[in-house]
Amino acid sequence: MIARTLRNDSLPPLKRLRAFVDAQIKYLNRIGWRNGCLIGNFSAEASDHSEVIRKRLVGIYEEMRQSAAYCLRAAVKIGELPRKTECDELAGFLIASLQGAILQAKAERNAVPLERFKHLIFSTLLH
Repeated sequence: MIARTLRNDSLPPLKRLRAFVDAQIKYLNRIGWRNGCLIGNFSAEASDHSEVIRKRLVGIYEEMRQSAAYCLRAAVKIGELPRKTECDELAGFLIASLQGAILQAKAERNAVPLERFKHLIFSTLLH
């Protein structure tokens, strides 16, 4: 999913980010809002029980953060975002917030938390 969205240089950067969020919503809708994100599920359930799993999860979150930062840097480069944008920090915030929205959507079994996340990031942070 990351290769098709965040790292897809054939799409404008903010469109890539929107596609990444939309892909999350589409996936969760398809599975009935029951399983959530596998990474989030493992983080909540298994990271206390296995150091190997915990370290792998940290690596996966870092890969997502780096991919989001790559996309944000591309947005800065073409003028979609201000030059002063702190891409690494913003990427970390976006990934953590997205994971929280996914967990809430799983509990509510609907897209409302993710749609709220998407609306707010694109109307206030990434405009």
